[in-house]
Amino acid sequence: MKLRKTILVSILISFAFTSINSQNKKFNFFGSYSYGIGNLTASISSDLRYPQTDEVKKLKSGTISQIELGVYYHSFGLGLIHNAYATNASTTYDNGDVNGDGYFENGILSDKLNLSFNGLELLYKTPVFNPKFDLTWRMGLGFQSYSINKDMIIMGTYPSQYNYTLTGNIFTTMFGVEMNYQLWKIVSIGLETSILPGNYSKLKNPASTSFIYKDNVTRLSTGIKIKVSI
Repeated sequence: MKLRKTILVSILISFAFTSINSQNKKFNFFGSYSYGIGNLTASISSDLRYPQTDEVKKLKSGTISQIELGVYYHSFGLGLIHNAYATNASTTYDNGDVNGDGYFENGILSDKLNLSFNGLELLYKTPVFNPKFDLTWRMGLGFQSYSINKDMIIMGTYPSQYNYTLTGNIFTTMFGVEMNYQLWKIVSIGLETSILPGNYSKLKNPASTSFIYKDNVTRLSTGIKIKVSI
């Protein structure tokens, strides 16, 4: 009788561990890092003129870095995502009226632009070609912060220098797709691209709150990704 009870208990314990292990395999935790290039897709405002147009063109390309943490249940995933865009530019100009005072002078324009998106993402992946390849679709929702530091040096009739920072936040979306290849059991590499809308209508200068600025920094991101799954 004792032997039967021992065997029965052993079978039940074995079944319990097998069930737990099977359930755990349904969940796949992951972390990833991506690095690449970004491009601002909006056209340059017709209100701008030389040399501002030259400066804005230089700000249209920059670097992208992205971090993700999340979990998959079979093919569906939920995660946290941080996507940052950074670029800077400098333009030396001749015979330009940058402050609208009617005088054409020489000088230097400098800008540092930083965009930071933080939010939740929904993921769906499906195998393609063979089990080591997968195609993943992404939709994200979150907040994006905007910060640009502007420095303007005017040389000529009335030499001067202006420096100020514009900031803003909006709720926005993110849509993307990626292709991954499993190198080892827990490590994969991939290539991804995504579009992130960013139309700001209320950018403010903390030093002069009466002025409202606008900017459309909708961007396309393309990068190389490394992902670890457990």
